[in-house]
Amino acid sequence: MYLFADPDLSGVTAKHKMASGVRIGHVNLRVADLDRSMNFYCDVLGLSVVYYAPSIGVPTVFLAFGDYHHHLALTWFYSAGGSRQVHHDGLNHFAIVYPDEVSLARAVAHLLDHGDLIDDARDHGGTLSIYLRDPDGNGIELYYDRPRTEWFDSNGQLVVKSEPFDLVEWLAEVWAGPSQLLASGDETISIPSQAGDLTLVAS
Repeated sequence: MYLFADPDLSGVTAKHKMASGVRIGHVNLRVADLDRSMNFYCDVLGLSVVYYAPSIGVPTVFLAFGDYHHHLALTWFYSAGGSRQVHHDGLNHFAIVYPDEVSLARAVAHLLDHGDLIDDARDHGGTLSIYLRDPDGNGIELYYDRPRTEWFDSNGQLVVKSEPFDLVEWLAEVWAGPSQLLASGDETISIPSQAGDLTLVAS
């Protein structure tokens, strides 16, 4: 038996177990040649292009297995002078998808308890995303999927946008909404804000 196949032997405790429904949602890779990488992942690994964003001036191609909005994003970064901005290819970020907005909000509130870890918060249309980095500088995205009807516009094109939103305001709206019921009991959530700590009680 492998040691880490048994949670009791591996030292994994209940507090380290992931909430039900949470999974890796997609990976975003930096690449040196966008079309070369796109052809590789389509021809060799069988993904399909969901949206070719260079057509609107965004250097990213979104690919997926099946009808998901994307499992893989290939991104080419460059500066105004034409040289690439990053020093290496590879991981831009990996993304963890939560089953609903409340689950994401609870994860974000937990992050805030650990200090100033959040780099950015963006509304991408079909998803609402929070960005941070691990201790080694690897990018991480936490997000939830809005209903599938919001992923595409009236012409059937994938909605591609990146609008910042107020994290504290969003959390307050989530806890105040009818869908914020927690699994059990009351939970006090402290949300750091510029005006001091905002403490909300969700019940």
